[in-house]
Amino acid sequence: MSLSVLLLGPQGAGKGTQAKRVSAEYGIPHIASGEILRAEEESGSELGRQVKATIERGDLVSDDVMIELIRNRLGQPDTEAGFVLDGFPRTTVQAEALDSMFADIGRNFSVAFALQIPDEVAFERLRRRAEVEGRADDTDEAIERRLDNYHRETEPLIEYYRTRGNLVPVRGNRTENEVFADIQAALEQVPAA
Repeated sequence: MSLSVLLLGPQGAGKGTQAKRVSAEYGIPHIASGEILRAEEESGSELGRQVKATIERGDLVSDDVMIELIRNRLGQPDTEAGFVLDGFPRTTVQAEALDSMFADIGRNFSVAFALQIPDEVAFERLRRRAEVEGRADDTDEAIERRLDNYHRETEPLIEYYRTRGNLVPVRGNRTENEVFADIQAALEQVPAA
């Protein structure tokens, strides 16, 4: 069975935490757009320098760049049994590109989870993360801009996937275990692909 899982939600909703748990529980790779971008930044490439400047402003990396990076990652052999995608797509253009990538490889999402939390909870979680991890990109201004970007660019994707009938909304402002229990229950209902 191939299990392809998508996690949608604002920054601070717990996508990374839940994606790691799904990855460990189901033995599929966690593909995090943030980690892919940070690896590109650390490579010191020209693209990496552009990515770093964009992220530090709190802006979204261009669709073309993200699509190329994700296409490369999904082409690796460890994704054959499935994967959990966290932080991509973030725009309708990216979602449409992902559909066309999937059409090329004969795949589709088993399930798309929408982790939902109030902005003030997301803001506090991101501020705490900045303090704990020393993340320079989690300034108050950048956090505000990211949440605005989420509502403008990414939130419409919830409806995009709902119309396909494979969207599962999950209340993200509960404990990590409660959220994961909901995700697991939904994954148990996924038909074998």
